[in-house]
Amino acid sequence: MAQKNVYEQLLDAATPLFAARGLHGTRIRDVARAAGINLSMISYHFGGKEGLYSAVLARQFAGFARFAAIAESEADTTERFAAYLYECGVCFHCGSPAEFAPKTASADPGAPECPRCLTNDPSLFAVLQEAEREE
Repeated sequence: MAQKNVYEQLLDAATPLFAARGLHGTRIRDVARAAGINLSMISYHFGGKEGLYSAVLARQFAGFARFAAIAESEADTTERFAAYLYECGVCFHCGSPAEFAPKTASADPGAPECPRCLTNDPSLFAVLQEAEREE
């Protein structure tokens, strides 16, 4: 798996922190520490905390365009609903185990994300998917 670039690492680390603490409650030192990145990279890539916050919001709002595309698709209702659940990060039982990727911004990576398997473990995802095929 390719290593994420610094820009993406900072966005990934900042998203749950801003979600939990807000703009004013989040310190850039905490974001840098969570990302494992030098503090100066926030200024380099985003111009400061407000720029990072703006980039996090832009990334989150980009999801609305994906939801609109699902809603407007020609797929049947069940397929559209499954696509919506997958996009929301509610359920990861779509696609192959190689595509398993939690999309939610959980502050706790060990927290359950999927109400069906209650785990983020891709190996368990593969086991559950195989069990569904056998049913």
